[in-house]
Amino acid sequence: MFGRDPWGGSLEISNADSATDDDRSRNLQDYDRAALSRQLDETQQSWLLAAPGDPSGKKKKRYVDLGCVVVSRKLFLWTVGSVLGIGLLVGFIMLIIKTVPHHHRPPPPPDEYTQALHKALMFFNAQRCKHSLSSSPSPQVI
Repeated sequence: MFGRDPWGGSLEISNADSATDDDRSRNLQDYDRAALSRQLDETQQSWLLAAPGDPSGKKKKRYVDLGCVVVSRKLFLWTVGSVLGIGLLVGFIMLIIKTVPHHHRPPPPPDEYTQALHKALMFFNAQRCKHSLSSSPSPQVI
């Protein structure tokens, strides 16, 4: 029924000066003998005795649940970072390709042969139209 302090010691709050409490704790003259006589279980010992570089004190590996697959957080971040990096690289390359002017050669100026061929084709087409108009029964428009 009474509340018990799991770490041992009294539950009373004293109005003593904090300087005296600090001095007492430094000198280790006043300590709770009940807390020292109690044996610690394995978990409490691991909390107290584990060194920072101890593999047993290592953090748990974090995982990301994607719905259909559970992957480690490190692998997930590397995958997302790689995809974003490749996307940015491709986008940057596309931006450069679109903004840099393309060097197309201008069409060559028409020479005399090209102009003569164009006029000859126009004449030939006009002669053919004239021939088809004379053989048709429809009225001719001149």
